[in-house]
Amino acid sequence: MKKLMTLAAAAALLASMNVSAEVKAGATLVDQGMMDGRTYHQNFYKKDNCKVCHGTDTPSVRPADDACLKCHKVDKLAKKTVRKDEEELWQNPHNNLHYGKEVPCTVCHGEHEAKQPLCNDCHTFKFTKHKQ
Repeated sequence: MKKLMTLAAAAALLASMNVSAEVKAGATLVDQGMMDGRTYHQNFYKKDNCKVCHGTDTPSVRPADDACLKCHKVDKLAKKTVRKDEEELWQNPHNNLHYGKEVPCTVCHGEHEAKQPLCNDCHTFKFTKHKQ
């Protein structure tokens, strides 16, 4: 019985290594249907394109903010997300009262998984156009 359990564990390990080999061969996790991606970033989900954001085609960590900021400028985002109502002016997620423009992008936005705005940890106001 012990040998059978060891063989099952070895088979599972080999199967997981096979997935890694497939990814290294060029199929991204998005291509394989193992991970979702944002529809407006579809051009990044092509073969060997993980490095656009992650800096490598075999990513193991979240990309740094400078990867996002190559295309998305903080000042432009802050202007775009200014609240119109006088009482809500301080509720700008990209230039807020607590952190200014210093909140890392991946705190509120996830490329491959939905996230909630950091503000929601304490506040109840809504960001209707939040891209999770």
